[in-house]
Amino acid sequence: MKSDLWQMLATPVAFDLEALAQAFAEETRSIGAVIQLSDGAQLTVGGLYPPDPAAQAALVVMIGQGVTGLVARNGHGMRLGADRPRSPVHRHVLGLDQGGSVARLCVPARGLGGQILGVVGVHRSVDDPYTDAELTSLQPCADLLGLRLQVMGLRDAVDAHRDDRDRLIAQAISAQEAERRRIASDLHDGVTTAIASMSFHLNAAELSIEAAEALCDESSEDTTLAQARSQIGVARTLADRAYTQTRAAITGLHSLVLDDLGLVAAIESLAETAPEAVMETVCDPPEAFADLPDHAAAALFRIAQESTSNAIRHGHASRVTVSLRRVGGGVVLGISDDGVGFDVRPDPTGRAAARAAGTEGAHFGLSSIAERCALVGASLRIESMPGRGTTVIVDLPVVDGPDRTG
Repeated sequence: MKSDLWQMLATPVAFDLEALAQAFAEETRSIGAVIQLSDGAQLTVGGLYPPDPAAQAALVVMIGQGVTGLVARNGHGMRLGADRPRSPVHRHVLGLDQGGSVARLCVPARGLGGQILGVVGVHRSVDDPYTDAELTSLQPCADLLGLRLQVMGLRDAVDAHRDDRDRLIAQAISAQEAERRRIASDLHDGVTTAIASMSFHLNAAELSIEAAEALCDESSEDTTLAQARSQIGVARTLADRAYTQTRAAITGLHSLVLDDLGLVAAIESLAETAPEAVMETVCDPPEAFADLPDHAAAALFRIAQESTSNAIRHGHASRVTVSLRRVGGGVVLGISDDGVGFDVRPDPTGRAAARAAGTEGAHFGLSSIAERCALVGASLRIESMPGRGTTVIVDLPVVDGPDRTG
């Protein structure tokens, strides 16, 4: 008879407290059972047999009051040969609407350290009172329930902390992207506009000098004007270079494509920013990543951006392949190149050699990638050997994030 109750309590899955209340009643040959849960201040009904949703919601007992309240406070089981509570709700739960009394047995559901998580109460006819032996035999079942309730509480607390952590991560990444957008906007509206204006004025000055030179007698060429024209040409070249570099910095800081068209389009757009190498992208359709939170998409894009930059700048790759796949419940990002490669082992001698070869910056880039992966809970695998290129694989589990609007 005990096997059904113990099997329910020992099964490592979420249990139904209503079904468990019925099992407690059947185990003790009772006509009814109540599983009350403690929050430290009061007891509320978690499971009731026979089921009665209205009574279950209405029955609240303060710790220290009544039989179950005393059991919840002192942690000792109690049995009563005949009891008739004063509370109308409690009498209804015990089937005493028309008066009379019932025999009751109440035991605490204790967790580790003696923490009382609730009280299990069963009741039956006064003609068949509970015995000390029944109280003793029921206590281990109640304690197993207490342990399960404690585990559930700890799991809920861990889930809550994880949700808070994920929410803070999403907010942090969103704040980073917002700051990148602000800096890119400031550069675009300020520095690039000023450089473009400067280039325009340099062009105008050059035209003015050409006009002045045309008025000069060819036999008496003004060397001062020629020198000024030469310096203006140099300044214009520098302005054009500064404009190009600033535009590249803006593109690196913030991707309008990511905002407007999504992760797949942003990954594909990386090829346009790497004219030094042939870049191929292989991506699943955009709808495959529809459930990817915005902060996770931003992190994956930054990882792809950093990896391709490492491949070209430090790995001297001529060909880079970027893949973005939906695999089961996760997203897998892969970046492989045909560059010089490196020794992935944490060898100080190898780091010194990389520093001498001018490729140490690749290690700093990989550290940044590792930090981003750790932040969003992605796994990172790096495969590389000197002379055989590098492959970076990021596997990100996809869960419903607290912030989908980024």
